[in-house]
Amino acid sequence: MGRIFGVLFIVLAVWTGVEIYDEGMSGAFGGAFVRLGLADAQVELEDVPVAGRAARRLNELYQESGDRVDRQAE
Repeated sequence: MGRIFGVLFIVLAVWTGVEIYDEGMSGAFGGAFVRLGLADAQVELEDVPVAGRAARRLNELYQESGDRVDRQAE
């Protein structure tokens, strides 16, 4: 029984770490850390992890390319 709790604890710790790495403290788990008062709500771009900034930029580029294709089709 102890092994099960140990494995569960490790899985939850890794999941929490990945969530915080991807979203930052203020965005992890839908802002739960902000509601609990453990993180500030306002985040500067420098505070966002690299993966979050890269994903945001990729989404912006994807949207721009879609807009460009739509303009060319008209």
